Amino acid sequence: MEEGAEIIVTRSPLINSNGVITLKNKLLPRMLSGCVYINPKTAMDNMQCDFDGDLLAFASSEEFPKLAAEVKQKNLPVNRHPDIVKKEKVPYQGSFAEIAVSAMENKIGIIANEIQKNIALQCEIDELPQSMKVEYIKKVSKHLNYIFLKHNDTNLQLPGESKNRISQIARTDNTSLDVNQVDIQLQSFKQILKDCVSELSNELQVATDGAKSALRPDDNIIYYCQAVTGYKEVEWLADKKNPDAFTNRGMATNGLSPIDLMIQQTNLIFEENQITARPVEQFRNLYPEIKFTSEQKQLAQNIKHKYNSLIKERIGLQEIKKKEPGPYIVITSSTSGRKLEITNLIKHEISKDTEFWNATELNIIIKPRRSTPKLPHPLSACIQYQTPEGLNVIKRIGTISIKSMREHNLKPGMTIKQGKVEFHFGISDGMVDALKQQTLEYVESIRNNTPDNEKLQLAAAIHDVSHTEENKNYSSGQKKAGVAFAIFPDEVIGQLNQLQFTQMRVLGTQFNHYADRNFTGEKVPIKFENGINPRAPNQTARWIIVEGKKLGTIDGSSPHLLPEYEAIAAITSPPTKSVIITSLKNSENKLQIDNVNKYAFKSRQWQNQQANITLVIGQTNPRKAPTVFAKIDNQILGTVNKKSVNFLQEKLTAVGKSIQGFTFSGTLKNAPASYADIKIDPSTVKFPQIETSLQHDKNSIESNKPVCTVLFFEASVDSKLQPLTEQMMSNMLH
Repeated sequence: MEEGAEIIVTRSPLINSNGVITLKNKLLPRMLSGCVYINPKTAMDNMQCDFDGDLLAFASSEEFPKLAAEVKQKNLPVNRHPDIVKKEKVPYQGSFAEIAVSAMENKIGIIANEIQKNIALQCEIDELPQSMKVEYIKKVSKHLNYIFLKHNDTNLQLPGESKNRISQIARTDNTSLDVNQVDIQLQSFKQILKDCVSELSNELQVATDGAKSALRPDDNIIYYCQAVTGYKEVEWLADKKNPDAFTNRGMATNGLSPIDLMIQQTNLIFEENQITARPVEQFRNLYPEIKFTSEQKQLAQNIKHKYNSLIKERIGLQEIKKKEPGPYIVITSSTSGRKLEITNLIKHEISKDTEFWNATELNIIIKPRRSTPKLPHPLSACIQYQTPEGLNVIKRIGTISIKSMREHNLKPGMTIKQGKVEFHFGISDGMVDALKQQTLEYVESIRNNTPDNEKLQLAAAIHDVSHTEENKNYSSGQKKAGVAFAIFPDEVIGQLNQLQFTQMRVLGTQFNHYADRNFTGEKVPIKFENGINPRAPNQTARWIIVEGKKLGTIDGSSPHLLPEYEAIAAITSPPTKSVIITSLKNSENKLQIDNVNKYAFKSRQWQNQQANITLVIGQTNPRKAPTVFAKIDNQILGTVNKKSVNFLQEKLTAVGKSIQGFTFSGTLKNAPASYADIKIDPSTVKFPQIETSLQHDKNSIESNKPVCTVLFFEASVDSKLQPLTEQMMSNMLH
């Protein structure tokens, strides 16, 4: 950058808008590559930045002039938050156990989420349309009145200046306010919110330093700020970590903040382009030309089983770590010898009592609890003891583990007297990482021990055995086949150079335009389209269109190319198995003859030829319906369909005749095939043209260059960096 060029500077974690500033670039005679030179006071006052490896992010103001203007506006004295006071670190005191218990507390996520919520509500106030402002301030006023009363009745502490503002808004008669007065009230409330962010910013800095200092955030400030924003939930804040968001549905949104508006736009795109899981069976034929032996198939089965077992074990550990984090207790009954696991100790107040961790015996009573998504355990473990004053006390210490609930028929009210206590470490990141490493080593061993000239065959065998219909998850698209891609990724990639999914079956051809056509491998242009599923009208099916007319829908186990794809395909109808005979006397009377492929005329194609047909009963077992054969010139054509037998029996009985020996004249025609097989020529595939058009407000665009790239990702994080990572990811959404 040139001398004197203006740049926008920030760093992560970003605590509030003070942390984004504009500076002038200065060229120094000597500079180390990859280093940023900045005045220490500027760095500390604005970004709490020191010189132990902190990283700065910067961009030219010329590239983002509107962002630069907003940064300057936010840093005006009237808009700027008070500088964050980075407090001196306080050394931990006490025993190692006491320090460990104290260090467990981490409120970074709570404070960061509250700051995000607050800023979202501030932005919403600025974006409120005039028609919504009166009702909005009424809601705020009612809520602040509740806070003011709560302050008088409880220990909720209100800062002096904010207390006056809250009182003024809470006691205002909102029924007689004019437009100007409503705006004044809203801006006054916005200032209360801004003051909360200033207070929370200091507490967030304290929480961030928690690993290095015994100092802890002020709970009174956190409770007060949460109370102020309690008039409305910001839905995306709770939904952003929900695995269903942008997987099975859009993300929840209920406001007017920039993040809400981004989510609303993204939801529209997501709903139009939602990816639906498909059965793995559809992807089975990735190696259509590769043959493998039965020995290779058995080896593939063994590899699949071992790999899936390792993955299942790791996922199980991760689930336990997620739902039952930290150390746990095993209580052994002194009478029955039964062992009971008590988990989630660190989520209960008892974990802060150092004497609890020294216990050798405990009296346990099981109590019911309300399950939550994060803590689904329906039973709690409580300890019973007597105070020096003789009072009986029951205190919750944790949850009954899911494992113990499976092993024992536990119910509320059950007790363990003087149970022996054993403390155990919980599932650590290291244990999960060890299983990951074990899986990687297993994958490497298979890859390294397979001769190069056999890798493609084994890859094909593994893919085949892992893409079969095996359980109920098949139909819901939930079955996974990760092993097929993990063992031989290069071989998989090699198969993707050309379309492999070229063969598929089309169903329901007898009900559509080509019902009377017998395809014999003709090459015709086809197109894939979405349409109503004839077997489930509320669902969508992928249709094959031939020369503008419907052929049928693709079978659920066949590959599905995207709608609007076009190609040249060879279509083949199956050999006929049934013939329809239409009476020459009455064209309304028809009989269906089945199994014609098993008898004398199996190679004959019937296209409205006339013949004399004689019916012969071939089975007289009274316990079974009779089998009726249709004969032409004393040669068996096939068996009469059961429905046709019933129809004919009714007609003949009415005129006093028998089926046995009944002869009539009719025209014969092959019954329409119920399906057709198609094979696509991969060189003829035409991909759909995907056009994207984005409509923007011209006043909101700084240039044709992208302002930012929003990336949602999931990755493992070093446990030591987890708090800072969560804070960074949270602040990215400011």
